[in-house]
Amino acid sequence: MMREGMLQRTTERVTSYIQQYVTLAGAEKREEVFRLFDNMQHFFPHWGIMTCQHMHPDILYMSDNCPYILGHSYEYLDKNNSIHKYFDHVHEADQADLHSCFAFQHDYLQAILPEQHQYYRSVFHYRFKTADGQSIYLQDEKAVLNLNGEGNLYYYLVRDVTAEKAFNGVKIELYRHEHTLKKINEYKPSARHSRLSKREGELVTLIKQGLSTKEIAWYLKISHHTVRNIKSKLFEKYKVNNTVELLNMTA
Repeated sequence: MMREGMLQRTTERVTSYIQQYVTLAGAEKREEVFRLFDNMQHFFPHWGIMTCQHMHPDILYMSDNCPYILGHSYEYLDKNNSIHKYFDHVHEADQADLHSCFAFQHDYLQAILPEQHQYYRSVFHYRFKTADGQSIYLQDEKAVLNLNGEGNLYYYLVRDVTAEKAFNGVKIELYRHEHTLKKINEYKPSARHSRLSKREGELVTLIKQGLSTKEIAWYLKISHHTVRNIKSKLFEKYKVNNTVELLNMTA
């Protein structure tokens, strides 16, 4: 599990930046924000909408569908509405990489004028644990609204995409809104430390071709035990539990 101190240090960096440079929408905008997001929920029923609790402690909004998407009761989510509590439910294997993605986003946006933040969107991909212990694949979009020049409103759009796509590692995608949303950058922490060796690459290629352990051993001229050992080390390296997850992570 990720150390709480790491998250605390990142939170303090974000707080310092906001206090110095960003004008935030305050409590006087609460009713306007609530009406806006209530309307958005009708058009996007599969997306949960939340204001950023860290940046907007005076405007706490959570759409009615968030409990269904995140797999926790509304009362629990409302009571534990903090970044630290939220991270407690991120899959243990994803916490450190997700922290790296948040740091990447912070450093990127810090180089952009605050009034330009509304033109950027950050999309995070990670696994989240529901109340019954199941892991779902979340697509978590961080977006910004500028409320008539009176301050930035930072909010989240979350969606369970487990049934739509295979999870292949924690990452952040950065988009800029020009005429359309245009992808401008991507960061995947696991890519830094999880390169396949030549032998691992050969093994993964043969698994993708549908070969059995016995067939792989014959093809590579190694023993069955060696094949199993390499596969076991790959499971540990990519923090997965089975071959399907391994192939998703090495796609």
